[in-house]
Amino acid sequence: MAAILGDPEALVAEVGRRAQHRAVEIAEDARRRAAAILEGAREEADLIRKRSVAETEHQVTALIRRNAARAELEAKRRFIALREAPIKRVWDAAEQRLREVVRQLGYVDVLRACALCAARELGAREVVLAADPAGHELLTPETLERWSQDAAVRFLRTPEPASAWGGLIATSGRSRFDATFPTQLAAAHQSLREQVFEILSKGKG
Repeated sequence: MAAILGDPEALVAEVGRRAQHRAVEIAEDARRRAAAILEGAREEADLIRKRSVAETEHQVTALIRRNAARAELEAKRRFIALREAPIKRVWDAAEQRLREVVRQLGYVDVLRACALCAARELGAREVVLAADPAGHELLTPETLERWSQDAAVRFLRTPEPASAWGGLIATSGRSRFDATFPTQLAAAHQSLREQVFEILSKGKG
């Protein structure tokens, strides 16, 4: 090295060699760093792409589920509508028919049947009746006496009529039997709904 220091040309040449070597080292280091950065960028891009695909698949799956849920809900709604439509027609017709019965001359016989049924259900020796306003007027002492003889049950009448639009309510002590038309019709309505539901369910299968 001492010899080089005394020779300017050799010194310049040595400095040049060292500079070139250093430049090669720096360039190689730069390439390694660049390669590492590029690889990191590729990995990050791949991760982002995978996340994007997964998110897209998740969104598509959620959309399919929502659409399926809506379709199922709509199918149920239509099925219920299909089931209820004929029931409502029968219900309306039955109610109209019963309302007409209340205004007919034979309505007292219908009330008699209701009273005898109530007496059997209550199993009592004395039954108090409350009919709808129109029917309550038909429960005269003479009529109740005839019914009592037929059923071996003493029928009485409340001072005030029932609030229903047809039929009657029978009580014996704390026991009560509702033979009003709205209540009986509601029970028939539920039974009819179940029958129609069963028929439609078989039809779907």
